[in-house]
Amino acid sequence: MDRFLAASALWAMHPAFLESMLKSGSIDAMLPDSLRQLASAMGGQQAAKPADPIRDGSTQIIPVRGTLAPQGLYGTTYYNVLADQVREAAADNKIGAIVLAIRSPGGYVWGCAEAGDAIFEARSAKPVIAVADPYCFSAAYWLATQASAFYCTTSGEVGSVGVRSGHTDMSGFESKIGMVTTLIASHPDKIAAHPYGALSDEDRADIQAGVDESNAAFAAAIARGRGMKAGDVAAVHGTGKTFSSRRALANGAIDGVSTLRDVVAQYNSSRARLSLMRRQAEAMAQAI
Repeated sequence: MDRFLAASALWAMHPAFLESMLKSGSIDAMLPDSLRQLASAMGGQQAAKPADPIRDGSTQIIPVRGTLAPQGLYGTTYYNVLADQVREAAADNKIGAIVLAIRSPGGYVWGCAEAGDAIFEARSAKPVIAVADPYCFSAAYWLATQASAFYCTTSGEVGSVGVRSGHTDMSGFESKIGMVTTLIASHPDKIAAHPYGALSDEDRADIQAGVDESNAAFAAAIARGRGMKAGDVAAVHGTGKTFSSRRALANGAIDGVSTLRDVVAQYNSSRARLSLMRRQAEAMAQAI
């Protein structure tokens, strides 16, 4: 992971998780190639394999795990893969409900809105239930609020609504090791906010504008998914803080406190199966 790309990207991620990831990436990037290769050979960190959907009766359980990202960047769950899984489940008449089993600190803003749209659109076909099991922060929270209903397990935590970016100034480090980087570009915009000097006021304003724009999209998505006004989102869902399941329920941010197991059992009940059978019968009648 390029540490400069990571620092300047637009993130919707829990601050503690993001700081840990960026710190790890920065330290790794500063290592000589020989030491990095040695660390990798001794069992360095590798990207986790995305979890596959699980079928439980008429319910499709889709795991949403770890860092959320578009394909091509480091991540555990890829937005486009998740969106495709949701669309496929929504179109499958044998599936009565979709459960998103979320355990994620969030991730990149890039790709999040598109995955959220897929989840919101699937609601018109069948129930889509999001469960924080046990935590659902930032970009993951964005996705969860697009579901038909949003639950959090008893000991769980949700929130961290908001967007952040940043800038890394490497000039001080380079001066200490006797190194100077000179960038040559076709236009100053091509090297805007580069990491080899202090951040200019103009570049800072551009980064802030990107953060504000993405944060407005975040609030608008929550408002759409939860059926509320965008102006009321901050009071209910917060502006960066996280909430225990009980506090989130008291605020009206979630629909209930329930374990993943209980939610799956609820949507695999006889009533859910009867509803599925009725939909299948209707589909068969239309096909005749």
